[in-house]
Amino acid sequence: MTQTSGLTIRQYAREALELHVEFVVREEHREQVRFSPMSSAPQPHVTRGAAQDVSPGGMGLISEHFVPRMCEGTVRVYDPNPVTTAADGSPVYEVAFEHAVRVRRVTLASHEPTYSLGLAFVDPGPDISEKVDRLIALAGKGPDPEDTGGGSDG
Repeated sequence: MTQTSGLTIRQYAREALELHVEFVVREEHREQVRFSPMSSAPQPHVTRGAAQDVSPGGMGLISEHFVPRMCEGTVRVYDPNPVTTAADGSPVYEVAFEHAVRVRRVTLASHEPTYSLGLAFVDPGPDISEKVDRLIALAGKGPDPEDTGGGSDG
């Protein structure tokens, strides 16, 4: 008889990236998971953060808000290039990737209230690898702060 440790083992290698994200708490969890209007959360059931890594199995992100394990929601990853400018002059970004997720891991990442969330994609389709590849490519196409609009460096 084979013994198992009961540990969850990651099935995919993660690729590092850095893109802006939103985590939207699923309707069924909203009574239990709500962010204070006094916090930096844009809405009571939405937190923003940065994606750290991604694979066909899920993604890691950094958030200023605690989200409990097993909480389900939707992760929205934004294209780093603005599509237009709002009336107030702020950039407007388009959603580049959106998927249902479940929080599998939560750790306090620093003494500031910053949390590292490990998210698993819920019911990913057969095209999830292609979507993740496009997301990784998009992360590499973000605006370069060193670029001054001149030619290439070769």
